[in-house]
Amino acid sequence: MKLTTKLILTTSLVAALILSVSVPISYAAPSPTSDETIEVGDRNEGNSNTTKALGSTGDRIKEASDYRGATLNQINDYARSIYNIVKLQKWQEAELYLALLQNSFQQLKNEMKTSNAELAQLYSNVTALRSSVAAKSHQAMCDANQMTLITAKLAKHFDPQIPIEIAMLDYYGRELEIWTATENTTKLRAVSGKIRQTWEALRPSIHSHGGSTQLENFEDTLIALVEKASSPTEYSLLATPMLGEVKNLRKFFQV
Repeated sequence: MKLTTKLILTTSLVAALILSVSVPISYAAPSPTSDETIEVGDRNEGNSNTTKALGSTGDRIKEASDYRGATLNQINDYARSIYNIVKLQKWQEAELYLALLQNSFQQLKNEMKTSNAELAQLYSNVTALRSSVAAKSHQAMCDANQMTLITAKLAKHFDPQIPIEIAMLDYYGRELEIWTATENTTKLRAVSGKIRQTWEALRPSIHSHGGSTQLENFEDTLIALVEKASSPTEYSLLATPMLGEVKNLRKFFQV
């Protein structure tokens, strides 16, 4: 990135941080029925069994002839939808998506036949999400977001086309939203460290896909500012730009 462009981006974000002191924090949630689709399938483009995008904002998990990948997609999609719906405090709608998620989880259990640590963790999280949605608690956002992380870890068993670090950065971007809403600076600092750690693991893959500009955009501006942030207001202003940049990073791994 040219120095001039970098300075403009940094100055704009810093200016936004300064202006935010007198502006209440607000969170704009994307619609759970967003038209955005993310295409991830078999690495062999000619495979007719490649799973198609299911029409939501969830990360796509590679699935050729194995239906388990498609079911993971559904669980991830429903968890993302519940997260967005709970932000809007639409609890009846959240209950509907929770029922769909539970059905998909039962289907996944039947398809996998044998259990593993991630599947057991997913079951525990489904139970927690059911309780937090019933209680109309802010914890439901945490539980729904946690489910997206678990599905990303499960996806590694299916040779995902998109590195799981992309889904993890998406997860941590939502964590910034969650903990700025409760002004939990300790949690926010911990998330900042996880963002750096995950980014370092992802850097080689981004570089090998020709993403030198994206490396500079993400690291020299967003990550640097997240690491310098010291208040919930500052973190809140960086959550949305980070989630947007993660979408750009994902494009380098799409066939």
